[in-house]
Amino acid sequence: MTDRTEDARLTIGQFGRLAQLSRKALRLYDDKGLLAPRRIDPDSGYRYYTRAQVAVARHIRLLRLMEMPLETIAAVLAVWDDDPATAQRLIQGHVTAVEKRVTAVQLAARLLQEELEPDKEHIMSFTFTEAEHPAQTVVYIRRNITVPAFHQSITPTLRQLWDHIREHGAEPSGDPVCLYFGPVNESDDGPVEIAVPFTGLVPPAGDIKVRELPAHKTVQVRTFGEYNDFPKILEMWNGIGKYVHDQNLESNWEQEMTTYEIWHEDETMTICWPVREFVGTAV
Repeated sequence: MTDRTEDARLTIGQFGRLAQLSRKALRLYDDKGLLAPRRIDPDSGYRYYTRAQVAVARHIRLLRLMEMPLETIAAVLAVWDDDPATAQRLIQGHVTAVEKRVTAVQLAARLLQEELEPDKEHIMSFTFTEAEHPAQTVVYIRRNITVPAFHQSITPTLRQLWDHIREHGAEPSGDPVCLYFGPVNESDDGPVEIAVPFTGLVPPAGDIKVRELPAHKTVQVRTFGEYNDFPKILEMWNGIGKYVHDQNLESNWEQEMTTYEIWHEDETMTICWPVREFVGTAV
């Protein structure tokens, strides 16, 4: 008796109706290596699928409904049969990321609502301070990089910089600094610069460069609790930008200086916005 689940007799139209996928989607998934026809007629070029492949197509359709990138879907399908636990972890990781994006959307909506109601009193859960920073020499690596690759690169980059400092008999002299020369998210790639201040003599090498961060003034805020992480940290970045604007302060982004974070050992951060003068002294 013929096993109908393996008999490649379903045309792309028939298979698409069973899988609830369009011809366009099926051709895309074939091109991306996610779901190839079981057989292509060498004369007509017609594509044929099996009933067994409907389950795979259904998995792809549901994963796409979750707005999962095709690259992640490929990773899920690669371990689906042999390592379902890993498949589940990949799916849950994507769900967590989507939940954070939804929270970010809700946060942005709330902040915009506050902008639309300027006369309404809003409770601010953090305060901004002023600080003067002396010049300091740093080793740094600058990259054009998007999220999540940026977050994954932080620890190895810092380790690379610390090792380079110590290999030349110098010592780190302060907390790491992360300078943003453009937005860093899932589509924007900065560039971003991770730097470590040091004392001593350290030469540049490969991607590792050396320069001086000039003395400057900042308006800044220290993160805490849920504000240490995305998406709540976006509220602090929005807040400090609004504060600089509302106080009519002039940003000071000369000499390769830009907005930045200081990363502390307790996993909090100080968000810094360089300004030319402080409140009350600006001309």
